[in-house]
Amino acid sequence: MMGHPALFDVADRHEATPAQVALAWVLRNDGVIAIPKAGDPAQVRHNAAALGIHLTHDDLLLLDAVFPPPLSRRPLETI
Repeated sequence: MMGHPALFDVADRHEATPAQVALAWVLRNDGVIAIPKAGDPAQVRHNAAALGIHLTHDDLLLLDAVFPPPLSRRPLETI
């Protein structure tokens, strides 16, 4: 997932990293949580910056299209 060109495209538009875009995309929905890895204070700040990314309607359409929800139960992915 992290190497997908769509994440890089959106990240470039928002001057963010693909990981920050992925985190912002996941956290946009109420009732959804993410547990990002944070081994040091710099990583915590990097993850927190994802909350400041405001994905556009077009960003969401693109990401939803390339990463559709699963049709059945499956193990959670780690990114």
